[in-house]
Amino acid sequence: MTECPKNCAECASRCEAAGGTADPWLEKLDAMVHEMHGEGNFCCSQTVLAIGMKRLGIDNPDLLRAMAGYCGGSCAGVCGALAGGEALIGLYVGRSTPEPDRDPRQKQLAAALTETFRAYWKSTQCDDLVHGDPEQRKYTCPSLMAGTVEMVWGILHENGISLDTHEVQ
Repeated sequence: MTECPKNCAECASRCEAAGGTADPWLEKLDAMVHEMHGEGNFCCSQTVLAIGMKRLGIDNPDLLRAMAGYCGGSCAGVCGALAGGEALIGLYVGRSTPEPDRDPRQKQLAAALTETFRAYWKSTQCDDLVHGDPEQRKYTCPSLMAGTVEMVWGILHENGISLDTHEVQ
């Protein structure tokens, strides 16, 4: 992953120039984070999942409510954006029935997200990411949320998983 220039249009242009197609969702990612997280709306875990749900056309307030348990590093200090990203991967490839076998890709994709997240931001712990200063959250967390969604979509795309549909198992 390269350093983000904070200019989605520039990244989309480079992608198109390399023979790829620009993902229109990336162009509006920062605006969606601001809309869903700004002004005290959803926390990081909820925002990341809500963006993915919006892309998939899923409206489930109970699922978003359940993600509140991961807000602000409340799950053993893990960054809420990362927790939301892991849930988003589950939304794409997780199972929806109590069958004994799960899709082996889920664990692989979740590990790839954690590894990519840690490599890029040097930690997975909320407190480390905001340097122990809760006031830093308003500056740091929007980038973490947008970056996590981008990481999830990149990992899914690299593994041949459609970003606009989810597999029901």
